[in-house]
Amino acid sequence: MTGQQAGGGLIRRETRAGAIQTVTRDFIAKQSPTANPVQVLALEPSAYVALMDPYGIVGGNMYLRGLPGDQIGWIYEGVPVSDIGSGGFYANQTSDGDNLQQVSLMPGSVDLSTPTVAAAAGSAYANLRDPSHHREGYVNMTYGTYNLARGLIRADTGDIGHSGVRAFASFSYTRANNWRGPGTNMRKHIDFKLVKDIAQHSHTSLVMSYNDNTLQFSRWPTASEFARYGAGNDLSRSYKDGLGYHLYALDAFQNLVTSAPTELDMGHGLHFHDTPYLWWGSGSIGGAALATEGATYSGSSPVSVDLNGDGRISSTTSQLIYTPNYYSYHRAGNNASLDWTAGKNTLTFGWWYEWSRMNQATPVSRINPVDGGPENIYGDYGPLIYRTSSGKKWYASDYNSFTQINMLYLGDRISLLRDRLELKAGLRAAMVSRGIDSYVPVSDNRRGQNIFEPLPQVSARYVLDKHSELYVLGVTNFRTTNNSTLFELYSPAGGSLQTAPSTVKPEYSIEEELGYRYHDDLIVGEISFFNYNFTNRQLALNSYVNGALTPMTMNAGGQTSRGVDLQIGTRPILHHLRPYASFEYLDARIDNNIPIDGDLLPTRGKRAVSAPKYQAALGLDWDDGSFFANLGLKYIGAQYATLVNDEKMPGYINNNVTLGYRLHRTGFLHSPQVQINMQNMIGSIYRNAVYAFTSNARTLRGIYGTSIAGSSPLYTIQPTFAISVSLSTGF
Repeated sequence: MTGQQAGGGLIRRETRAGAIQTVTRDFIAKQSPTANPVQVLALEPSAYVALMDPYGIVGGNMYLRGLPGDQIGWIYEGVPVSDIGSGGFYANQTSDGDNLQQVSLMPGSVDLSTPTVAAAAGSAYANLRDPSHHREGYVNMTYGTYNLARGLIRADTGDIGHSGVRAFASFSYTRANNWRGPGTNMRKHIDFKLVKDIAQHSHTSLVMSYNDNTLQFSRWPTASEFARYGAGNDLSRSYKDGLGYHLYALDAFQNLVTSAPTELDMGHGLHFHDTPYLWWGSGSIGGAALATEGATYSGSSPVSVDLNGDGRISSTTSQLIYTPNYYSYHRAGNNASLDWTAGKNTLTFGWWYEWSRMNQATPVSRINPVDGGPENIYGDYGPLIYRTSSGKKWYASDYNSFTQINMLYLGDRISLLRDRLELKAGLRAAMVSRGIDSYVPVSDNRRGQNIFEPLPQVSARYVLDKHSELYVLGVTNFRTTNNSTLFELYSPAGGSLQTAPSTVKPEYSIEEELGYRYHDDLIVGEISFFNYNFTNRQLALNSYVNGALTPMTMNAGGQTSRGVDLQIGTRPILHHLRPYASFEYLDARIDNNIPIDGDLLPTRGKRAVSAPKYQAALGLDWDDGSFFANLGLKYIGAQYATLVNDEKMPGYINNNVTLGYRLHRTGFLHSPQVQINMQNMIGSIYRNAVYAFTSNARTLRGIYGTSIAGSSPLYTIQPTFAISVSLSTGF
């Protein structure tokens, strides 16, 4: 923390040709220690964040210029951490807030060397703090409403002799009750970073983050259910309520992200960048179904399963079964590039390669007779696993997705007019090969897809004077298809087809941007005008398959989005006050009528779902070195929840308040501190995002006259008032 960053750390001076919105440590340090990388971006003009729990333990959904999080390419310490299957980013699985140095958003664009295939909406980058040059420690204890209890301890080695090596490691444990209903959220996390300084512009790092969480999902309401019950009507505490029992809606996951970013100044204008990485994870999302003996299936084929354990198959025997979606990931890759500077030109050439395997399966097991829950959350081992009459484990589905990515990129930067004019041009060539193997009977046990996308980009930046500059940007981005579009899912209780293979195509976007920046000793500000054109727009629907949450994808033709982002912040005024303000206007519209059930939905010209027309934020930071206070307010305008715009969610205001005091050094305690974080101060209960949109909420006639039945969208609910108190100190 510097106490000098403009806007309390919500804006900084940027020099990139293109919009970039960065949150620094000055702001992050004053948020709840449980805050995740998505959460700290909530006041930026392009983003709005919808939390599902008060503390960010469950994660949260972020929308960028009206586009959902699975359209954003997230990079964590050089590693692409957007889900290789669905494109989603799970913010609770990366770093602890205590170790997070900065998070940057690039709405609409990516840098030439960014390793991502899920960035039609733009990109985001998160980085850990570097280890200290001095040996030291840090401890934080946090307690709050909903029985929040969290502890973190971190140790820095300082410089190890004259080796140029320094490192830190931290461990945290977080636990809190579900704010709406039964269940708890638990998270264990380890961060580690080692830095080896080689020379002035050469260094290498080793970064590792391990996460283990068990999360309680909730039942999300329709508009009518919310009007009747508010935040009530969640999942049940009793197993006697069958499919609505809360233990059937657990998310358990563990993962490891590791990378070794290296930069080498090789002399003669050559600079080498290399980031090898590994991403591993496994876990499950719970689900349950009611099955009948004699009507049990593995894929599309019937199998004989003794559901009640009486040694015979009876068509009259029905049994509740546990049917989670189990996931296992292995990803390894390397992103290497070489810069060559000669005179006013810098030429960049690079290659990103990644290979991954993703297993997605639905193992079926008995319900635990003691508490009515699953014997184990993952559902894939233990004595209660169901077996078929042939002795094999019973899987409703079992797929392996193999994805290979090759991306070559070439670019040139030239500096002219005594470095006042910078021109850039580049081309990324993305080649994605994906194969799907099914280990249960389906219509086609092996499928594949090959994608080639050329992605040119150009930009220019002109420095008007020492305080201001203009930039213009033209980029192309894409998002590969979900792996789920290549396989079909069957019900274990009846074999009915839940999702069929589709011809979903990669989404492609073209964005133009014009911006102006200003900075001086007091003010930092930026305004950017943007225009997007999408083809093969991908819409992701959250659906329940076999009782477990499963993402589905559809192509929705074209979309045009245009608008303006504005942000401004000051360095300290009135001695210690650093205000910040942001605003966005967005007009996002569907370009065509969308096919549905042999007809066309009348969607041409309709507003895109989850795309509020207006957003505005205010941030105030006061810090005199001892006492500090921070206020964040964000207005999110009304947004539609259906493709035909026949159901709308009203606008709302989020609020967060921080109060704190730093004590003087006491003995071996360095800057002991007490901090209070509060959110939703008046405790309002309101819908904060569309969880699952639908085509239409009310029955209507299609373009060709077909009657199209309506279905109700689902919404997430803003957590009510929550307060946490943190005690921390260095030593």
